[in-house]
Amino acid sequence: MQGFSEVRTVSSDTTMIGFPPTREDRVAGDAVHSEPRKTRWFMQHAREATRTANVSSHSMEASPLPTEPVSLDRVSIPTRGGGSTTLLDMLRSTDTDAIAVLKGGRLIYERYFNGMRPDSTHAYYSISKSIGSCVAANLVAQGLLDSDELASTYVPELIGSAYGDAKVRHLLDMSVGIHYVEDYDDDDSDDGRLQRLYGYKPKRSADEPGSTYEFATTTAKQGVHGDLFHYVSLNTNVLGWVMEQASGLSVARLIAKEVWGKLGGEHDAYIALDGAGGAQLEAGFSSSLRDLARFGQMLCQGGIFAGRLVVPFSWIEDVRTNGDKAAFSASPDADVLPNGSYRSGFWISDCEDHVAMMGMGKYGQMLYVNPEANVVIAKFSSQERPSDDPLITFTFLGFEAVAGALA
Repeated sequence: MQGFSEVRTVSSDTTMIGFPPTREDRVAGDAVHSEPRKTRWFMQHAREATRTANVSSHSMEASPLPTEPVSLDRVSIPTRGGGSTTLLDMLRSTDTDAIAVLKGGRLIYERYFNGMRPDSTHAYYSISKSIGSCVAANLVAQGLLDSDELASTYVPELIGSAYGDAKVRHLLDMSVGIHYVEDYDDDDSDDGRLQRLYGYKPKRSADEPGSTYEFATTTAKQGVHGDLFHYVSLNTNVLGWVMEQASGLSVARLIAKEVWGKLGGEHDAYIALDGAGGAQLEAGFSSSLRDLARFGQMLCQGGIFAGRLVVPFSWIEDVRTNGDKAAFSASPDADVLPNGSYRSGFWISDCEDHVAMMGMGKYGQMLYVNPEANVVIAKFSSQERPSDDPLITFTFLGFEAVAGALA
């Protein structure tokens, strides 16, 4: 695409190079995050390292994404400590693989690093939760799902677990009262177990990788549902199970039918599966950069894209206005976003003159949507650590600066 560029660097990285690659350079499913270079390779090749299901975008022709290149490399970005840097330097320091900026629905800035191209796919990690939210929005609108109903009404297998008396709304808002430790650096935490079920970490028993469905039925309740914001990725997989039972369709087919097929994307997407074939709705989605930008622009336009209703406007407004700020402020994530909240799979920052809604994922994935400025920013990254709060805040404030400059 004329006016945009790929930043090419000479690299000595030999990850998955050779016929066959050496043992040290191979990326098996259970070694995708054993080294930063292997994490970076996996981000763009998840389909080659794990089981996946296709999510087709071919129900219609690709929707146009008008282009109007603008140089943003030198936009001033605030840094910690009161200094500043440029957007391009921020992208490099946050291990960016690709970024796209839309203003008024036009693609004005696009950069690719580390071998990424416009037709490359990249892992979303927890931006996947935002996709799941939009599927739920449509099922609610169709009367197939009630967000105020118990999850166990749809999935009786959950009775007796932490989810037995939790509502679908609690799953969406991360307010399930559950004994669960989401520690990405601890292989013995509940998240470590979840990663083994996907085959991303070395298995410890013969039945791993295994079923996240079964994992959910063994969880224990702790506290009161709805009282606290407690970020638990397993909640979104349970939401996927609920939606499958409510609709009779798999998560992959639901995403294609209710969201992806309505956007008119340029490329098929895909979603990772656990050892039992269950969709990794909490973190397993991958697509091209421009198609993520299309998804963001749809949100920015109140649920409409290319003249088609994709998600009900009322759902998006609810996300933007009904997050529980008090619950969020009492959580460990309170310092990440100013005046923040979490609602239906989206992170919200209620700023002075606008409300930014975001999807965010491990290793630096971010989708930023600012309807007041009519700005959408999609960013793929391969940061060294799965969760780095200072980099999250740095990136968010950087995107706020870009939106302000474009306003």
